[in-house]
Amino acid sequence: MQKIKIAVLIYTHDKTDDAKINMDIITSLWQSSKLLSDITIVHAFNGEKNWYPEKYKETDLIRLKNPGHFQGASELIDAGVKKIQDKYKDTDYVIVLSSDTWLIKLNYLESILKQMVKDNLLIASCPWGKPDMNNIFDVGMATDFFIFDFKWAKQYNLFPTNYKQFFDKYIDLFWYIRGSNVSLEKLVFSHYIRGIFKQYNNNNRLKPISLEKMLMLKDREPVHMDTKWTRKMYWPKIGLLTQHEARPKKLILTKAKNIKGESIKKLLSSKNISYFNQH
Repeated sequence: MQKIKIAVLIYTHDKTDDAKINMDIITSLWQSSKLLSDITIVHAFNGEKNWYPEKYKETDLIRLKNPGHFQGASELIDAGVKKIQDKYKDTDYVIVLSSDTWLIKLNYLESILKQMVKDNLLIASCPWGKPDMNNIFDVGMATDFFIFDFKWAKQYNLFPTNYKQFFDKYIDLFWYIRGSNVSLEKLVFSHYIRGIFKQYNNNNRLKPISLEKMLMLKDREPVHMDTKWTRKMYWPKIGLLTQHEARPKKLILTKAKNIKGESIKKLLSSKNISYFNQH
């Protein structure tokens, strides 16, 4: 299989040390693969400038103001995708990662991309669900780690999500019917379904086609462990780490191979890790 051009979009608010280690993983482990040797890293950041005063290993650093959790994440992803559309038009696939979401098993990532190419799949993710509610049409898709076909997404306007515009227009309806906020996970998935509808113009088979063109990352399901939406933080089989704390990640990294970098070295050699993501 020929090399493919990848853009990695990392989005960060305050987990800056997580973001740096994410870049160490990408530049040392991922790029050791012939398939993944051509990677551009776009880093969208909306924390205070003194938290992250200069670039680390990203190709591009985008700075935004923080409007709040869901809208902030949405605007970071939108800004990162726009940068890729404007500057890296020959990209084949975009891998989106929250700063604290690390993938340390190269063969798993390679297998996802190979299957997406082979079967012409448009997006890879999984339901943002829990054991008793895991239908992606009900809960939306995970946005802390997903991959999409860049050219298809551009053609069918998967982005921008325009979270604020959607929120301002429909929030009263959400509170009235559901008593809940607007979910980024459902908003991104709804844009994907809209893209499928535009491409195939077939409302009768909209759901089946949406699933047929999606690679469901079943090894990560369910994302939450119980009915209280308690997040699972580590999937050893696929090498996915999403812990919010440094200590468990440090223990896992001590056993990882072929992962190097200044920020990883600092974490592994520090007896006191209170510095991690502290601002």
